[in-house]
Amino acid sequence: MTPKIDLGLYQAKYTLRALLRKIPGINQLSPNWLSCSTLIPGLATAYCLYKGWWIGAIIAIALRMLLSTLDGLVAEEFNKTSPLGAYLNRLPGEITDLLIILGLFPHSQLTWIIALIILTSWVQTFGLLGLTAGSKTQSVGPCGQTDRLAIIGISCIVAAFGFPVWQYVIPGMCIGCGLTIGLRIFRSIRDINTQTA
Repeated sequence: MTPKIDLGLYQAKYTLRALLRKIPGINQLSPNWLSCSTLIPGLATAYCLYKGWWIGAIIAIALRMLLSTLDGLVAEEFNKTSPLGAYLNRLPGEITDLLIILGLFPHSQLTWIIALIILTSWVQTFGLLGLTAGSKTQSVGPCGQTDRLAIIGISCIVAAFGFPVWQYVIPGMCIGCGLTIGLRIFRSIRDINTQTA
């Protein structure tokens, strides 16, 4: 199946999957264990951000994104999907996303951190809300989970050179989350109307 090109980095996982398929013995891996293992780099990312260890945060972010992509690849392509797997696929990400934002607390105003926590939770909620009406999960938008990790990773590179990047990036992510929420609501309503037409 050819993935639909859409706004946001989420669809880029299909390019990475093409490379990961070449890993020997990949079919022997457990997607549930891969899902749970993303907690480790997620927690490491939050801690490195809090401490201002930018290079460590970049490495941890890259590892988390790699494991998350590998998790979905193994589950879908080797017929290892399950209801528990679907739950575990999201659980570590939801936990560590909150901790990663909290890890930015020393580098931004508390107001912006609280706003970002609220908005990212709404991004996730409105991405899933369409399921209640028989629609599909929405991953569209410039500030979904994958996009936020990429933005934070790039910002860490800039911060490593001593630039005060976070005072601009965190408000920017709040704006991006607002756009993402609007897009996900719009797409969900459009898909629901298409199904009932």
